[in-house]
Amino acid sequence: MYKTMARYSSVAAASFLFTALFSNLAYAQGTDYELQEIKPDVYVVSAGGSNSMFLVTQEGVVVVDAPPAIGDKIFAAVSEVTDRPITHLIYSHAHKDHIGAANLFENVTIIAHNETARILNERNDPDRPVPDMNFTGEMNLQIGGQAIQLLYPGPYHQQGNIFVYLPEQKVLMAVDHVVPGGVPWKLLSVTPDVPAFINSIDKALALDFDVFVPGHGQPGTRQDVLIQQEYVADLRENAMAALNEVNFTDATRGINGTSAMTEAYFNALTKSCADKIDAKWQGRLEGIGVWTDEHCERMIISVRVD
Repeated sequence: MYKTMARYSSVAAASFLFTALFSNLAYAQGTDYELQEIKPDVYVVSAGGSNSMFLVTQEGVVVVDAPPAIGDKIFAAVSEVTDRPITHLIYSHAHKDHIGAANLFENVTIIAHNETARILNERNDPDRPVPDMNFTGEMNLQIGGQAIQLLYPGPYHQQGNIFVYLPEQKVLMAVDHVVPGGVPWKLLSVTPDVPAFINSIDKALALDFDVFVPGHGQPGTRQDVLIQQEYVADLRENAMAALNEVNFTDATRGINGTSAMTEAYFNALTKSCADKIDAKWQGRLEGIGVWTDEHCERMIISVRVD
């Protein structure tokens, strides 16, 4: 089911489950990107720690994201498997590290969420052309005999970030969301909305998929999303416990000044949460003990105000 055609020299470690399932990968050396066929007609291109995905249809090729780290390598990767033209480019969201090479694409239809279109209109960045088509809640595409569902799960990372779901292949791509084998990025993937981030994991698991494609690192499986759901639930539980257990007077004794007292209190809350998370999750996910404090503090603030 899974064939690797070229390998980038430095890729993030995959989860144990992903490695076990796809341990028979055959790598071809000599290129500066990695090309993996994750399902029939569905490929992931990786370079510089970033991913793009493309789907080969009867009419042409649909590409998801244009990271500058991949740049024009996407064209070489596509040409390895088909001579059909690239007809569509889908933006996962507006961040430059994922679509900053979109200006390299010619004669394609660009599709994105309305919020992404709004942001790009404001940025006026020639490297990130404004989309030709956009949508609000979801968009169901039929392109060259292939079904593609674009779904808006809420702003888990940025306003306008979307899921790209291939129901026939059971593939889900969600960029800057779940990290197979690891914890979310800094500050819970720098989410602007923690409840939306939590709900987006539930919405992902409501879909029928068995391969998960992240924006960075190796593809994973449904199990990686389930593990992330458990991790985030533990964060929230321990954030609430810290707010119940840490006494403000004790945490700020001997400290003067409103800002200093607030910082001391939040430091105590964060430590209470992080100590429990680290004790349970150390060795299970990459990044535990690195970003645990940031995750706990972000969750504690959300529990207090959201």
